[in-house]
Amino acid sequence: MTGQAAARATRDALAEAARTAAATAARAGVQLRQLETMADMTSACAVLDEVWGIAPGAVSEIQPPLLRALGHGGNYLVGAYREGGAVSAGGGLVGASVAFFTEPLGAAMHSHITGVLGGTAGTGVGSALKWHQRQWALERGLSRITWTFDPLIARNAYFNLTRLGARPETYFVDFYGAMDDGPNRGQPTDRMQVGWDLTAAATVEAGHSARLDAKGGSGPDVREAREAGAAVLLSVGADGRPVTGRSEVDRQDSVLLGIPADIEALRRSDPSSALAWRYELRAALALLMADRSWHVTGFARSGWYLLRRGTPSTAMGTGS
Repeated sequence: MTGQAAARATRDALAEAARTAAATAARAGVQLRQLETMADMTSACAVLDEVWGIAPGAVSEIQPPLLRALGHGGNYLVGAYREGGAVSAGGGLVGASVAFFTEPLGAAMHSHITGVLGGTAGTGVGSALKWHQRQWALERGLSRITWTFDPLIARNAYFNLTRLGARPETYFVDFYGAMDDGPNRGQPTDRMQVGWDLTAAATVEAGHSARLDAKGGSGPDVREAREAGAAVLLSVGADGRPVTGRSEVDRQDSVLLGIPADIEALRRSDPSSALAWRYELRAALALLMADRSWHVTGFARSGWYLLRRGTPSTAMGTGS
């Protein structure tokens, strides 16, 4: 690619990212801006503590002085503001996102935490924050963002893999250790890391969908995958508990792993069942992802991971 062509491609990518960020913020009815003052940092921490169920007086994962230091270093600290937003958050702040530069330096950053208040969940604020984060990164010459999420939370898997076009890379067992917050209390903190190639075709396509349709696609066709011979290694039983398959993975080219629609509710109502889900998904998904011949190619809205065997390019080429 010539220098002029490369410059034109960069301008086009930035313009596309800006359009997507602006459209998703407008749909969500928020304004996004950098957190700068200590009052901003304190409000952001209050939002994140509320999202993660940190009890008053308990030690929080994120503290205002830490955010101040990250912001001073030029990292990504952004709040989503809505006029007439939650008074408890202060100043209409309804969401916040924190990311920091990481290796390879000058090319990537890691998104550590993004949270949206419960009263505005499902209105597109989280989507607006992520697409803004992409624009911000591209403007600084970055090409990749990584983050981790709990692979048992179906809505997050769908959002990350289907709505954003991020790609699973690694399964981490008990990544953060014991955590004393609402979503994680009493459960091992297994996480899946995803990589978001900011200019990949899947990301650009997801951005196009985000500009036009807040709901996004449905992900891979589970019925079609099963008819094509995909083995079901994990599914939700009639009693809500995990049902494991008996298929020999080394004889399969594609597999399906089903998870509960709302593991967070299950953790509150039946912690032992939720813990069983953690161990069964770990046994299946961590093992497959450790074998580099298997790749998660998508997540269906109905609650299924689809994995295929092959190189990343061939596996994704036959995925969702």
